[in-house]
Amino acid sequence: MAHIRWIEDTWQDVRVGVRTLRKAPAFAAVAVATVALGIGANTAIFSAVDTILIRPLPYADPDRLVMVWEDATAAGFPRNTPAPGNYTEWTRLNRVFTDMGATAGGSANVTGDGSPEQLNGRRVTASFFSVLGVAPVVGRSFTDEEDRGGARVVVISHGLWQRRYGGDSSIVGKTLQMSGLTYQVVGVMPRSFVFRRNDVDYWIPVHFTPAQATQRRSHYLNVVARLRPGVTLAAADAEMRRVSAVLQQQYPDSNARVTTTVVPLKEDLLGTTRAELLVLMGAAGAVLLIACANLASLLLSRAASRRSDLAIRTALGATRGRLVRQLLAEGMMLSALGGGLGLAIAPAGASLLARLTPRGFPESAVSILDLRLLGFALVASIAAGVIFSVLPAWQAARTSWRAAVERGTRTTSGTDARRTRDALVVFQVAAALVLLVAAGLMLRTLGQLRSIDLGFRPDHVLTMRTTLPPTTYREWPQRLEFYNRVLTNVRALPGVTNAAYGSVLPFASTGNTNWFQIEGATAAPDIDPDALRRVGTSGYLQTLGAHVIEGRLLDDRDVEGAPLTAVVNATMARRYLSGTTAVGHHIRFGAGPTSPAFTIVGVVQDLRERGYEPAMKPGVYLSVAQLGDAEQTDYLVVRGSGDVTGLTSSVRRIVSAVDPEQPVSAVRPLDAILDVTVDDRQQQMTLLVAFAGLALFLASIGLYGVLSYLVAQRTREIGVRIALGASQGSVVRAVVGRGAALTATGLVIGLVVAWASARAMQGLLYGVSAMDPVTFISVVALLGSIALVASWLPARRAASVDPMIALRAE
Repeated sequence: MAHIRWIEDTWQDVRVGVRTLRKAPAFAAVAVATVALGIGANTAIFSAVDTILIRPLPYADPDRLVMVWEDATAAGFPRNTPAPGNYTEWTRLNRVFTDMGATAGGSANVTGDGSPEQLNGRRVTASFFSVLGVAPVVGRSFTDEEDRGGARVVVISHGLWQRRYGGDSSIVGKTLQMSGLTYQVVGVMPRSFVFRRNDVDYWIPVHFTPAQATQRRSHYLNVVARLRPGVTLAAADAEMRRVSAVLQQQYPDSNARVTTTVVPLKEDLLGTTRAELLVLMGAAGAVLLIACANLASLLLSRAASRRSDLAIRTALGATRGRLVRQLLAEGMMLSALGGGLGLAIAPAGASLLARLTPRGFPESAVSILDLRLLGFALVASIAAGVIFSVLPAWQAARTSWRAAVERGTRTTSGTDARRTRDALVVFQVAAALVLLVAAGLMLRTLGQLRSIDLGFRPDHVLTMRTTLPPTTYREWPQRLEFYNRVLTNVRALPGVTNAAYGSVLPFASTGNTNWFQIEGATAAPDIDPDALRRVGTSGYLQTLGAHVIEGRLLDDRDVEGAPLTAVVNATMARRYLSGTTAVGHHIRFGAGPTSPAFTIVGVVQDLRERGYEPAMKPGVYLSVAQLGDAEQTDYLVVRGSGDVTGLTSSVRRIVSAVDPEQPVSAVRPLDAILDVTVDDRQQQMTLLVAFAGLALFLASIGLYGVLSYLVAQRTREIGVRIALGASQGSVVRAVVGRGAALTATGLVIGLVVAWASARAMQGLLYGVSAMDPVTFISVVALLGSIALVASWLPARRAASVDPMIALRAE
């Protein structure tokens, strides 16, 4: 019976709560919207945290998967891509892995079954799929025999299967024309299968020739391994360092300074994303708590206005527990409505977080029907409802019986309620300061990154890729003719000022380096002579807008048959040719004296080839016309005088006219390539600024509300003071002083918390310290100024009180 009675009472509380809220629609709407914003933001970020940090990777026993890198710190690559010869020895000598798999980059032009299309692919060992523990959903993967024999078999992605072949169930066994060669489809991978990049369309056997399987100077593999049961990460790392020591003794010329490092696969894929998401989760949580504090303050004020109603209920026999339950029911209804609305807007918020998803994770759509998302939203709604309801409910229940006999007098409970509201305002100010500091640090970081001198001009530059298949363009003259015909026609387009082909675009790779030696120069003993190697057609550096420091750039003089020439960057000249002119020196890229020597004809200002943050490395620029078949220059770079995106269709037509079977891919302005490197920070900064702005708004509203309530409650007192001769200035100072005291307390607490929490962001910052005084001072000044305005408005109203009207009202 007691259980039934409790249900009946609860239902009655809900009905009373509905009637009460219907009488105050404006208050209910504001409360629901506030909760919805907090719940929606937290749910959206939780969806990203759940997908990226909590859920396991889509592989068998993913916790046992690790990436194995070469540690070539001496060359500036603490996680360097392994060479095939080292990978071969690793598989033979290690005692901690059940197996290892290797992958290398690749691309192919698919023709013959539709429009020409360039696909991104990977060349992989036969062990690759078994190491990850993922099998095709249709067909099979390829075998060791097919890998060793270089069989032309291909496993395609689920996306390519659906996009180009309409999910044809009979795809297995069909043939594809890939870069002029015929491959047989043997399998289709699952939709969720991703490894390091989510834009891979196919996998073919890597097929190391005997010579490739032993070479140790070309580093281009990604190696994944599966730990044996019971083997720890530390044990695996120690074992691979032992293997590295063996290789250092056996191959001192190539491996003298090369060791290994073993990294858990998920950690390797995440990079800084874990810290970014945790910072955002903390920020969203702070916003929700600020919203709860704001609502709690509103409910306290609202409960005070309902004192007579609560007193009557007490007189009629309502217990304190029943009153608390009634007010809690109202709060929980607001929370439930806000939580439902927040859950509905969560998918839209989650789409804004898509840029934070690392490329090695599968894309996932957020649905409000996801049970984990529903569970999180439910828990967050209940927690929020309790947080902003329980204190006002308890305070209101304590004051209700006194109101029946002491209406209009100050009570202990009233004093407690005032102190509670003050504490809530202090909390809101402190939390807003923490969020503003985080947003300010990210703003400063982006400002520092954007202010870096790139050494080239990325504006008004269009880039695209036209990879020439070696089967169609077997001879170098054929490729050179393609380049020349395309460039001649593109340069003739209206609005085009220059065009060229290059091997690697700026910001597109941190590697593509080459060992070198400069005649007459001595390298530091602890630094490997390793330089970025960039190759282009005539006018490549001119098209990028490189700045000449000494000598000249490569041009039409640097052709086949002419003396071999090179342009180096300022870092190379400063590090290896300090105190002398670099022009005229000779540089070689082979280990022996018979390797060809290139004469340095110019020095350019350092180009930020590797991105904003990586340290500068020596760099060398060579002419593809002098190297011939030794290099591929896939990337067309077009500089225009205006909006270059409008040139896309014209350039496509030119390429198609030169070769109708040649696809054009990766069409992007160079500015967009640069933006990709800061997309995650840009997105995080945008969200932090949004959260901080909302927190600042709520905190200022909270301070304004507390002071307005104070003025309303003390209208008679203020009227008496003015009647006795108090000036308007003294009244303003009293009210503003109270606001300033609350703000100052919040600022002090917030500074302490911000100082501690900002240190956790140091890994996300660039060119600015987590204790950056400019950011802290600016935030304090901003928050203090807004708090002053929020305090001055109620103070001005207090100063304008008419003593006679105030006394008559009492």
